[in-house]
Amino acid sequence: MSPKRVVILSTADFASAVWTNKQHLARELARRVPVTYIETFGTRKPTFAATDLHRMLGRLHPSRNVKAPSPTTSGVEVVRPKVIPFHGSAAFRMLNKYLVQHLPVEADGAVLWTFSPITYGLEDRFARTVYHSVDLLHTQHSSPEVCLAAEAALLKKADCVIASSVGVQNHLRSIGRDDVLLWENVADTALYEAAHETRQSRAVFAGNLTPSKVDFEMLHLLAAAGVQVSLAGPTSIDGTSAQREMDGLLALPGIDYVGNLAPAELARVLAASMVGLIPYRLNEYTAGVFPMKVYEYLAAGLKVVSTALPSLEQTASDDLVLAEGESFVKAVQAGFESWSEHAVTRRRALARGHSWQARGQQALTLIDGLFGAEGAI
Repeated sequence: MSPKRVVILSTADFASAVWTNKQHLARELARRVPVTYIETFGTRKPTFAATDLHRMLGRLHPSRNVKAPSPTTSGVEVVRPKVIPFHGSAAFRMLNKYLVQHLPVEADGAVLWTFSPITYGLEDRFARTVYHSVDLLHTQHSSPEVCLAAEAALLKKADCVIASSVGVQNHLRSIGRDDVLLWENVADTALYEAAHETRQSRAVFAGNLTPSKVDFEMLHLLAAAGVQVSLAGPTSIDGTSAQREMDGLLALPGIDYVGNLAPAELARVLAASMVGLIPYRLNEYTAGVFPMKVYEYLAAGLKVVSTALPSLEQTASDDLVLAEGESFVKAVQAGFESWSEHAVTRRRALARGHSWQARGQQALTLIDGLFGAEGAI
């Protein structure tokens, strides 16, 4: 038999400013099987920022389909759950468990593909469950002990467990699951490979510009060395703002902010650059991060220069350099000096094997295996 539907429990809203692996996987699966996407239960500690208050009020409405499958949702049915995002409270956890039990999703003969360790027992309604961990979520959770306890319980129930990085894989193994698959993040490689622009001696960073993740001092070092840098992505997300850091950067010569771009626009910015930057802080959270932008940059033909993220140690090469401080700056400058069309061709070839199209097929094959060989999707 095959599943009648795949239900994705996400940790991000479908229309987030920057798509992550959750939305991409939903879109790919929806090409072959009905998909329902449940938006986040609100796993991060809420703040009094206007965006957080608006989202919390939205969660108090009855759970409902926000959008039926359509071209604007890539054929995915989107559900906004009614939950109270204070998971550290025993009383609210009891209420949330009741609310989640009444989520309007078709679970009969379906598979639950959860990116969230906090499920409130939603998996008990499904024939099969896949837990796909893409972050060390407990390091940013409002109640780390609650998150870890929920994750440990989910590991005992899940039919399959997937990690997006070595750091996440090691974490899941340490709390009781040995058979963790490693699926490092991939990218929409065809989109970035197709863009062609005149190259400039310019570096680019594309992603969430959050102070907890981005080492802005590294960008200051690049500016001081005369490196031209374009920044793309939201500056206020998840209740945090990088406005102060951005104001300081944009006062420097050579730093350009192009906004939060649509994917096709971003592809053109990358195609006009030579080096892709991953200037991440090294902390408890980023120890589990494998950035999607690795293969976005490579598909665009860019040399990738990153801080020494543990998840990238096995991927490092002439085209993906790990460095810190002044060595980071020198690696970027070397990327300009060594740029060639031959290198672009090599990088694009390397990226092609790490596409969302291939990952979607990999996920479908996995689901087929969970439901048996007969009637494959």
